[in-house]
Amino acid sequence: MNRQQQIEHFVAQAHALAMQRLHASPERMVEVQAQLERKRQQAPGARAQHYWREWEQLLQAGVSELAAQVCADTDHGAALRSVSPMSVLITQAERANFIRQARQLA
Repeated sequence: MNRQQQIEHFVAQAHALAMQRLHASPERMVEVQAQLERKRQQAPGARAQHYWREWEQLLQAGVSELAAQVCADTDHGAALRSVSPMSVLITQAERANFIRQARQLA
């Protein structure tokens, strides 16, 4: 597994966990929306604006539609995950564990 595949594996695992958390506690969507807004304000001219607009629509569509798009094993799903506001649902310890697991797959 090359470095890019390790990163994609890590990001996919993190998003799967984040989606589990949203399914269990849909009210946490507010945290994700707030993170999205912070990202947009911090980088108003970023090329990711297009994807952030799509994130905004997906967050309004609900957890099931969000999961279908964000966890999809497609290039578009990977692009959405690369600019994701879902990091607020994952702890630093979980992040470190996912990275460690991805590196072991090499």
